[in-house]
Amino acid sequence: MIKENLEKLKKYLFFISSFFLLASFLHIFYNYVYFDAKSIPVKWWTISEWIVGDISHFNPLISTTDDNKYVISILYRSLLKYDVKEKKLVWDLANCDISNLAYVECFLENNIYWSDWEPITTADIVSTYNILKTTDTNPIIKSLISETTIEEKNNSVVFKNTKKDINFLNVFFQPILPKNVIDNLWISDLTKPFYPSKESIYSGKYKVASVKEDKNLWIMEVSLEKNDKYFNNPVYIDKIILKFFKNSTYLLRNKDSINIFNDDTNLIWKSVPRLEPHYYTLPKYTAIFINSEKVVSKSLRNFLLNKIDKDKLIKVLWTDKYKQVTNPYLTEYVIDKNIENKNIESIMKDNWYLKKPELAKLILWEDQTTTESGSVTSNETSTTKEPTIDEIEAKENTSINYIISWLSKKYTFVTEDDILLKWDPKNENPDAIYINEYKLKWFSKWDNYFYFRLKEQTYETIKEWRNDYKIFFEKNWKKTLKEEMIVFYYKDKNKLESAREEFYKSFTKTENVITEVKEENKPAIDPVIKAKLDAIDDKYFYNKNLEKFSLKLMYIWWEKDLADTSEFIKTTLWEYWIDVQVQAINLLDLSKLISSWASTESYDMMLAWINLWYFDFNIYPYFHSSQAKLWYNFSNIKKLSLDIMLEDINSNKLSLDKVKELQDKSLAIIKEEQVVKTLYTPLVNFLVDKNIKNFKMDSSIPNQVSRFDYLLNIYINEKRNINYEQKWFIDFFRFLLKIITW
Repeated sequence: MIKENLEKLKKYLFFISSFFLLASFLHIFYNYVYFDAKSIPVKWWTISEWIVGDISHFNPLISTTDDNKYVISILYRSLLKYDVKEKKLVWDLANCDISNLAYVECFLENNIYWSDWEPITTADIVSTYNILKTTDTNPIIKSLISETTIEEKNNSVVFKNTKKDINFLNVFFQPILPKNVIDNLWISDLTKPFYPSKESIYSGKYKVASVKEDKNLWIMEVSLEKNDKYFNNPVYIDKIILKFFKNSTYLLRNKDSINIFNDDTNLIWKSVPRLEPHYYTLPKYTAIFINSEKVVSKSLRNFLLNKIDKDKLIKVLWTDKYKQVTNPYLTEYVIDKNIENKNIESIMKDNWYLKKPELAKLILWEDQTTTESGSVTSNETSTTKEPTIDEIEAKENTSINYIISWLSKKYTFVTEDDILLKWDPKNENPDAIYINEYKLKWFSKWDNYFYFRLKEQTYETIKEWRNDYKIFFEKNWKKTLKEEMIVFYYKDKNKLESAREEFYKSFTKTENVITEVKEENKPAIDPVIKAKLDAIDDKYFYNKNLEKFSLKLMYIWWEKDLADTSEFIKTTLWEYWIDVQVQAINLLDLSKLISSWASTESYDMMLAWINLWYFDFNIYPYFHSSQAKLWYNFSNIKKLSLDIMLEDINSNKLSLDKVKELQDKSLAIIKEEQVVKTLYTPLVNFLVDKNIKNFKMDSSIPNQVSRFDYLLNIYINEKRNINYEQKWFIDFFRFLLKIITW
């Protein structure tokens, strides 16, 4: 019995060993056959991308929404395109030399055709740009080419400009239409929607196969099929179905069948495990600008910006939805500056805003010291030389210090003696102006400003210690005192700080003296002023006229996040008893605001959404002096040295290393001026089906349209291509030897 069992066991072991031996051999042989096999994508297949939004037209000539731009960029080609892999402009229809923006010549490439097999010609290009230049079809493109001459040559198109502006490169992204299509359009048809038909002609990698609309479900379905007339078309997917949902509810009901979804509003987030999230940022960000003409003090600007904590702000908004931005160029350079003076009461004192107790002391103290000596007399100013207009203009182009009396403080402490005082006569149009007893020679009745230079040597208009200046306006032979200003000047910083300390301590000393005076000898306080003093809040800051220090923060209404950010800033500064009044404005209001000469008086801070588009190095519109008041220089910063750098960067003539060098230098100026704090940029969640192969995406793309470039190389299935020519018997033993020696 035992012997029979052993025989059976031997048989079982033999069969098991044989099975594993055969399985091992087959496994090794399979690996040998497919060892150097190459995976090749199988062309064909259909995928769907779902979009919450509305595609209103297919007209590539008119200004449009992001959804329309996305579809149009798939259907039509332009002269240039942005290569997301190489991070630069490359040819699409033409090879353009853009080294000189005053003269750009574009040579058409070979093998470029419309979907009806007709070649794309220079006539198509010139015809497209001419219709945009001579009509109001697209005001943005029209403004960029209004002063451009467009000429057609044998196989090229020449663009001649009178000025060099990097923004001009945007015109080369304009989709091109066939000349015969444009010629058959009435002017009234140019701004109307183009809807696809069997006769529609395209030049992109895909063309429209059909458009269906379900009005009950509020869904439009656009079917795109591969354009076979696109020479060497690289796409593997034959058909893409774009589904546009006007209402997100219908999309959410069917989200399990989504292949691709650009979840820029975090609608789905991570609720579908089959969809893999890919995060990217865009060259746009939210920033807070401080109006330097309203908030003159750098110390105050530094304090305000420093107290806006970006870490806390992003936690309040949504941590996974935003990424911090360190500067306007979107590089790693940090423009946040360590706070120089952490004492807000000291900063506000320098700007002559005090809290109620000290303000009461000041009012009493000034009543007791109206006859105090120390002002500059007529004898002292008799030899004064007033700066000429040329001197003033020359000085304005240097780093001269300004004390702007109407917007700044009555008491000023300085260690430098070459200061140009600048005042605004406030449209009073006086016949003459006197500083103490000295009559300004260079002032004319209708001047917008008048100046007075403080210089110890030569001009003798300032001396060490206390200097009092009284400004008189003369009108119809009558002089009226308009303003008084006291400047404490010491070359030695320690002496200046001692003088400042003694000056503020004098408030307390004056109060102590007053309390010791008998009741009947106490100075009478104006009951109206006393009533106003009693009414003000102890916590906030007020000036001598009992006006509360308040900042007006405007924000451009675009998304709810900007409203939340403005409230965060308001709450943050309220912790330091700085009152902030928040006002929302739309883009139309902004356009009216910046077109008004009085715009600088309408806000102290501006919260704005900045989009740099393709040229993320171009911050010219937001910091160049020429853009102040009339355009998008919200901080009204005016620095000649900064202007020169921005113009050089904008010229498109410099090497990348030189551009980087100028960027860092310009950021150093912006950091020193403390007029802006860049806050955050949105993190967009791009969801892609895990069954889709070969999808790779960069962490930053130039715009939403560019996301399609990452779909060009995707596929669903693949096959293994075996090289049978190298699969001989002897090669199998070589393979085995290689495995053994590993």
